[in-house]
Amino acid sequence: MADKTAPPSQLRLEWVYGYRGNQCRNNLYYNGDGDAVYFVAGVAIVHNVAQKKQRFFKGHSDDILCLAIHPNKELFATGQIGKDPFICVWNSKTMEMVSILQGGHDRGIATVAFSSDGEKLVSTGMDDYHCITVWDWRKGKQIASTRGHGDKIFDCKFTPSSSNQLVSCGVKHVKFWTLCGNALTGKKGVFGKKGEVQTVLSIGFSKNDTLFTGTFSGDIYQWKGHTLDNVIKSAHNGPVHSIHASDDGFASGGKDGKLCLWNEDFTPVACIDLTRTSAGYKGLCLRSVCWEGEKVLAGTKDGEVFEIRVEDKENPVTVARGHGEGELWGLASHPSQAIFATGSDDKTVRVWSATSREVLQLCHASHPVRSVAFSPAGDHIAAGQQDGSFVVFNLNNNLSVVFQKKDRKEVLHEMKYSPDAHYLAVGSNDNFVDVYDVSEGYKRVGTCRGSSSFITHLDWSEDSQFIVTNSGASEKLYYKIPGKIHIHQCHY
Repeated sequence: MADKTAPPSQLRLEWVYGYRGNQCRNNLYYNGDGDAVYFVAGVAIVHNVAQKKQRFFKGHSDDILCLAIHPNKELFATGQIGKDPFICVWNSKTMEMVSILQGGHDRGIATVAFSSDGEKLVSTGMDDYHCITVWDWRKGKQIASTRGHGDKIFDCKFTPSSSNQLVSCGVKHVKFWTLCGNALTGKKGVFGKKGEVQTVLSIGFSKNDTLFTGTFSGDIYQWKGHTLDNVIKSAHNGPVHSIHASDDGFASGGKDGKLCLWNEDFTPVACIDLTRTSAGYKGLCLRSVCWEGEKVLAGTKDGEVFEIRVEDKENPVTVARGHGEGELWGLASHPSQAIFATGSDDKTVRVWSATSREVLQLCHASHPVRSVAFSPAGDHIAAGQQDGSFVVFNLNNNLSVVFQKKDRKEVLHEMKYSPDAHYLAVGSNDNFVDVYDVSEGYKRVGTCRGSSSFITHLDWSEDSQFIVTNSGASEKLYYKIPGKIHIHQCHY
């Protein structure tokens, strides 16, 4: 009888592709060693850019949404989404948990930030009232908690000079908060006549406590006390998603793809249009920036991290690259080379090198991609789409389209070529598997019927004579090819 004990080998996480820029801001920093720190999915990443090595913090149980750096530049805090979300404070050198903060929020944690003395931490929630909670993070205890605002809060920070003064901003508001004992009281910012009341996305403080906020229109507002004092017009062409205060001044990044550097009083020093650089593209949108000496980190909405150096600002270094908005479903490895393909809800198919960990080729699909498959020769990549259509790309010709067809109305979650390269089987949520003859230009030659639910998996026999399918109804069905006759069924 076969040995059913678990094998002694274990998988070890070696590399994580991408960065979460979608629906996140101000989530990219340098630690004290000069490593880039960011996150994607449920993993926080410490990335040594020069050595191309990554280390991981894996203390979360769901997707991470926010990141904060401690004044010592060694500790970080990350907050996650979920029914009972929590905050982890962890060490970026040892990658060990230092403290865990639980019970302060529902649904998820939108922002986190340390006080300038490093003793307190503030977080904002994703509940209906967008509650603001101040923590004694070393003890893991709440100091104070209160309703933040009736609409979304996008940023919340302590003032540099006091761990008892905070500012939050969000949809059409800025609020100033005072912590006294275990009470947190707020006062609305006064926009007055100098600027319009609008959504405020980001916060930055100068060393003398002057507050600057990035707005949806592209202006940057300068505040005096609780009142708007000055408007820096058209700092960006569109929303200012990130403001980072550094020893040299400020860095800002916006939807326009521009990285702007400013001195302490927010007069411009330099502006780099990343859409026009060697790594740029039309529609590039910055969500996070971090300025440290002669280099700047920039994170994009589409899941990239770039490092820009002053001496070569036209040629950013790609630190991380992944898919953009939505989920990633499609994944297939090349039959003979160290490359793989992915397809996601961002409507792209990407071919990656497993050795250099770079994108080798990229093409755009017409709909979200939910499955991909390599042909046995590795020259074709088939991609199943959410609308029930599929496209075949030529890997050897810049992913040019070889064939496209729509025979189903529901999403295609599974597809595989037969080992002899003669057929492509495509499984859909319509409960069918369609079989296409590759040698006849992907002509449909049959359909496997009989499944009572959507197709979750399919596989070919080694001789390419049989197909086995799994379905959402826990069925396992077998089909004879080319007859497509349903020959056996079992439930499990």
